Amino acid sequence: MTTIFAKLALCAAVAGALCSMVSASAKETATAHKPDPAAMEALAKMSAYMQTVKQFVLDVDSTTDQIMVDGKTAQLVQLSHTTKLTVNRPDHLKADISGGAPGSSRHAYFDGKHFTLYTEPGKYYATVPAPATIKELISDLGDKYGIELPLSDIFTLGANSDDMKRVLSAAYLGDETINGATCSHYAYHEKSVDWQLWVQKGDKPLPCKLNIVTLSDKERPQYTAIYRWNLNPEIGNGAFAFSAPENAREIKIVQVKDTQ
Repeated sequence: MTTIFAKLALCAAVAGALCSMVSASAKETATAHKPDPAAMEALAKMSAYMQTVKQFVLDVDSTTDQIMVDGKTAQLVQLSHTTKLTVNRPDHLKADISGGAPGSSRHAYFDGKHFTLYTEPGKYYATVPAPATIKELISDLGDKYGIELPLSDIFTLGANSDDMKRVLSAAYLGDETINGATCSHYAYHEKSVDWQLWVQKGDKPLPCKLNIVTLSDKERPQYTAIYRWNLNPEIGNGAFAFSAPENAREIKIVQVKDTQ
């Protein structure tokens, strides 16, 4: 009888310990999934600083996962791109993108009045009237034409408080060196997206790197971009003006829906 009670007591003790461990783990999980105020503040500071940067040239090396379907087989493949973004706020922008396919490139021009897309090979281009600022252009292109301005996340990340309400958890993961700069590493989780951001330490909190994972696809495709900033560029007067090359062919951009 004594042996039986001893075993029961031991089982109770073990069960109690396990319950304590589960309870502690649950508390840690709840804490981990609560956005870290410091991580959210870092995002806000980066966004606020970015609004003060009026002129810059940004070189970006990026990779994008795409799902390649061949019959019943789906395979995740990674495409590499290089992008040069030249900006003079509030109303001038040029983006040059290469990669994705051998010899292919895309170019976007915004001069404060018109927006032009030019692609090679093929030498196709299209020009549409544009609003007065880059901020308005981002919304206009998306709403009317379903076009995402290259690297538009640079202008919008952390700028909209409503977007930040979707963040379910946020954490600081430590410091890393990227392109010779010390950058703080943060992780953010939303319902359908995981994303990580590396922000340069110091009085110029520029984004150093961005990683986005789409959770709504079972393959979980990723996008990764590494940034190199030049805040004192020499930009020529004609940098944002599009001049159609010889034998270039003009086409129309069709609106995706009636915006009236």
